[in-house]
Amino acid sequence: LMPSGVSWSLNEEKSFVQFLLGHKSEAGYGGTFKGSTYQKGVKHISHLCERGPPKDSKSLQNKWNALKKTYRVVLAIQAASGWVWDNEKGADINIYSALSWDDYVKKHPAAKPFRNRGWVHLENMAL
Repeated sequence: LMPSGVSWSLNEEKSFVQFLLGHKSEAGYGGTFKGSTYQKGVKHISHLCERGPPKDSKSLQNKWNALKKTYRVVLAIQAASGWVWDNEKGADINIYSALSWDDYVKKHPAAKPFRNRGWVHLENMAL
């Protein structure tokens, strides 16, 4: 969960992901970064803050963990049989695939937002 009051714009998220892409050599096993990388990230995105309190290294670490979790959700959708992933339309569910999708979402509720919507960070998350 994000600390209360921390709000991310899409612009901040994109800039943060791009920043980490540029520092992927600093990533450890599983795409984890050290505190020093997050500290540099704070400086990198601070000028983009649109609302809420400024982000600190802990809020960047929390955001990165949340993004990695979402990435795993999308990869699982892509791996599930019967659907084609589309970066614009997500799982692109229609009347023919709705039943299997509904069953999948009952078991994997985090997948719900991607029924007919892609994920802007997908390509960049493949560190």
